[in-house]
Amino acid sequence: MDGIIGEMMFFLDQKRLQEGIKELNLSASEKQLQMLDKYSELLFKWNKTYNLTAITDKDDVLTHHILDSLSVVNVFKNYLAPDGSMLDVGSGGGLPAIPIAIMLPNCRVSMVETVGKKAAFLRQVTLSLKLTNVQVFHERVENLKHPPFDVISSRAFSSLKNFIDLSKHLLKEDGYWLALKGQKPEAELKEIKNVVSIMVQEVKVPFLNENRNIVIVRNE
Repeated sequence: MDGIIGEMMFFLDQKRLQEGIKELNLSASEKQLQMLDKYSELLFKWNKTYNLTAITDKDDVLTHHILDSLSVVNVFKNYLAPDGSMLDVGSGGGLPAIPIAIMLPNCRVSMVETVGKKAAFLRQVTLSLKLTNVQVFHERVENLKHPPFDVISSRAFSSLKNFIDLSKHLLKEDGYWLALKGQKPEAELKEIKNVVSIMVQEVKVPFLNENRNIVIVRNE
């Protein structure tokens, strides 16, 4: 991992950020570290205007948002080709989609968000960070028309059944839904029908002693 050069002012604790990235078996260039930092600053700055997150502490932004999102990057890489396509549903402030787009620059990352102010924020971030691999849709997912994606993801969007039902027309055959959850959603898992397979993988987030799971569902 590249070191931080010079006397630049950073929003996040760079030592903890780099330690967390290393613990997750990821590597980040200096440019990627700076982009993650700039994104966090924008999220924090515009939160009151756009109502993006309940978190208002800078240290919590690092653990609960950035490292929480980065903790699933290697899982996503298992289901995405280097130039694969993914859609994040109900993206809100851009988590985990923006950190994933930063860490996987060859992956085509789309986000769909129904709230106009949040979609505007996502477009602003995309422009500010010059994320050429990102596109934002201000639309309800069930109304979105787009060629099918390799992976469709969500984080705190809805129940698993609702998430799958609303986005099924947008996923490739043999594609995967990846849903980020806290506790293992036992009741929700029982509601899922007509899929090839369901797997739940526990995820560890550096500096965060909370349950995190990712539900991986393979399409028919």
